[in-house]
Amino acid sequence: MTPELKQYYDDARDLFLTPGWQNFMAEVANNINGLRIENVEDEKAFWIAKGQLSVLHQIAGYENFLQHSEEQEEEDE
Repeated sequence: MTPELKQYYDDARDLFLTPGWQNFMAEVANNINGLRIENVEDEKAFWIAKGQLSVLHQIAGYENFLQHSEEQEEEDE
């Protein structure tokens, strides 16, 4: 693993430990839980909600994604 990539993962781990990250992730979870298909008024609103939900799930999985990526980098060495 290059020193730059190692620093990237170290910085990400430091971020994940901060109260700000934990608060942000709680808000993301609340937003995911708050998006309800039964509240959608029409087709356009459905597609907007679907896109929002997709982005929120991507954000929610960011920490796990980076942890898995780092493990893969270490295994590949």
